[in-house]
Amino acid sequence: MKIDDFANGLLDSYGAGKSFYPNNKSSAFLYEAGQNSNAQPLLITSTWQALLESPDLAKKLYPNALGKASVFPFLNRNLEKYLLCLGNNNYCLLIFDPAFTSDEPVYIDASKHNSFKSVRTGYSIWKSKIDRIFPFDSSTFDRNVQFTLGNSSNKSTFDLLNADVFSQNISDSDWPVIITKPPKRDYTTSYPTKPHKMFLQNDNRFRSLAGTYTTNKEGVFGCTICLHCFPNSYVEVGKTKVVINGISGTVISTHNVSDSCFVQLDADISEISDLLKSNGPLQGTTPREFEQCTFVNKESQQSNTNVIGWSPDILYNDPYNQVKVITNPITNPGDSGSALLDMNGNILGFSFYRTEINAVKEFSAWMWATSVFKAHDLKYK
Repeated sequence: MKIDDFANGLLDSYGAGKSFYPNNKSSAFLYEAGQNSNAQPLLITSTWQALLESPDLAKKLYPNALGKASVFPFLNRNLEKYLLCLGNNNYCLLIFDPAFTSDEPVYIDASKHNSFKSVRTGYSIWKSKIDRIFPFDSSTFDRNVQFTLGNSSNKSTFDLLNADVFSQNISDSDWPVIITKPPKRDYTTSYPTKPHKMFLQNDNRFRSLAGTYTTNKEGVFGCTICLHCFPNSYVEVGKTKVVINGISGTVISTHNVSDSCFVQLDADISEISDLLKSNGPLQGTTPREFEQCTFVNKESQQSNTNVIGWSPDILYNDPYNQVKVITNPITNPGDSGSALLDMNGNILGFSFYRTEINAVKEFSAWMWATSVFKAHDLKYK
């Protein structure tokens, strides 16, 4: 069964327009936030992050706590997980498990058999991670959260969320998990024909597209490209030479987890043509449900697409965990590395792969831009 069909069945069972946040405390928060449509994705993502940290759910999902007689698949924390937008402010957690062999997806409700104590413990773990990675006195984080939620007060928006709100929201609603085998993927790398194409020095085989032009914290000017475009994803830092849009450069940093490289160019920004200005990566908040985005493909065409999901840990991506945004299956071989921008000029991600046609769930995956910027110490503006 197709994931879309399965998910639509879940949506029908919830009833059209049902909110994950029906109780008064959450309604008060959304009123304080100012914009339900902007606040909802952030609230859902935050709650899922706390829920996934709860010990009772961990015992159900993760292998150390599973017995051989368990009916649930063996999962681990490194599997691909996405919050899938179902519509009408409904979401589910989609998990791809390579050990899962059935063609039919499995559904579980993460709110069931999850004690109040476990949920509060999960909330405490989540809050400590958020406080550590995004300190609430961080002007960048507060500015983005306030922009997203419409809250202009000095008090941090997340301070309005507490363990009681999370616990009640989890008990008041279904929190669906869909588990299925992973789709086959095609890396979006081949032979791009557009400007800002990248190929190895002395090699006519085009590899990928440039992502964004910026400087690192040491003031070195260059651009991002994907790592998987190199043979066997192998690069000699400081030695591998490339040519991007006719300009020579040297790869000076790589990051396997975010599938990215930063290339120092033998030019300055005044010599780069056709640059699109951006506000840097979106940080401290999530994309929006079905948000319209654009990217430039290998044919030099600006393509429109929509966000249909994102990694549940997108707010505090761990260094060894790939964090991604997913859109409609819009990318093609040759588009790897291209930047995905929202309507406010924020970079959401860089083209990574797309699923094969007729996969159990078709989508294009984009590396979360903030993780790439952090990996290479790039300036955000």
